[in-house]
Amino acid sequence: MKTLSVRIEEKEDQELDSIAKKMKTDKSNVARKAIELGIRELKRKEALEKVRIKEWTVWKAAEYCDESYRSFLRILRDENVPFPLSTQELEREINENSSK
Repeated sequence: MKTLSVRIEEKEDQELDSIAKKMKTDKSNVARKAIELGIRELKRKEALEKVRIKEWTVWKAAEYCDESYRSFLRILRDENVPFPLSTQELEREINENSSK
């Protein structure tokens, strides 16, 4: 594990303390979990945008987010991102998946 030093606002430090007490753990564990969740959310937003602008296929986006294809389809639906349905895009999806 690596050590990372960051500056945070006093309010965020208090939030970490409060959450750590409720979870009966230390602030470092809470901060690691918050970073993990934040990274996951940032990657998801990036992947959704790449699919939305048709730069990535659904397969590629799901893989990037460490999600299954089906779970990423649910994410697309929940975020109102239309599934690319053109013949070319569907062929690209199939080709990407079959090459793995």
